[in-house]
Amino acid sequence: MSEIAPEIVRAFGYPFDPPDHGFLFAAGRGLRFVADGADPLDDAVVDLDGTSVSAGEALRCLGAQPGGTERRTAVVGYGSNASPQRLLEKYGDGPDSVIPVLRCRLHDHDVVYATHIATYGSVPAGLYASPGTVAHVSVSFLTDRQLEIMHVSEGENYHFAVLLGALDVDGVGAVEGAAAYITTHGVYGFGGAPVALARVRADQRCFAAREQADMLEELCCHLGEGAGLHEFILRAVRDDDHRKALVLKMRKNAVRHAETG
Repeated sequence: MSEIAPEIVRAFGYPFDPPDHGFLFAAGRGLRFVADGADPLDDAVVDLDGTSVSAGEALRCLGAQPGGTERRTAVVGYGSNASPQRLLEKYGDGPDSVIPVLRCRLHDHDVVYATHIATYGSVPAGLYASPGTVAHVSVSFLTDRQLEIMHVSEGENYHFAVLLGALDVDGVGAVEGAAAYITTHGVYGFGGAPVALARVRADQRCFAAREQADMLEELCCHLGEGAGLHEFILRAVRDDDHRKALVLKMRKNAVRHAETG
């Protein structure tokens, strides 16, 4: 049996195992929150190598800078942005890359597949209005510098906007004015309706949910021109012009957001 190319493994891996608990991203690591506090950068309790310590103490032990006086923006992470692996890729393990990431429930939205292919070969996530649905996602509190980095990483496929849905955050309660990255060109629509990410939990979900590998297989059937699935993914990863051409075809079948027509 031939070994599967690492690009294929990565494409299938999206959203890269975001944990079902809050964590403090610091020194390139995701330290699990084990107890709430008034300040997730100070008196909240995290697990540091099997020992429960305050977040402030953990940051000192890791040589990280909490930046407690800096303004932070609440940004909902519903796909790979809730994954420590992806945060490490975006922010590195430097002393100022400290981000509290808390679990939350986003009302009247679901997490669905977007209408583009990421540079690493996955069909990434998007948000879509879904009255009555409650998506179990995360919210990151980003400094202005961290927010700039996130804006660049999201590219032209998303725009940054304040969410209308209510947000209930673990240890904090209701948060108003939280923002998120909304797909600019709608969401995946080859079947005529949005498709939810099976790996993201949601209550009262009304959309069909599928795994990443199944979505890529379906996309390959639509746009692969006879190529096998692995060949389809590898070409999308290794040939940026080809990937962009596929994205343009996906957009023609997108399900548009109601507020944008």
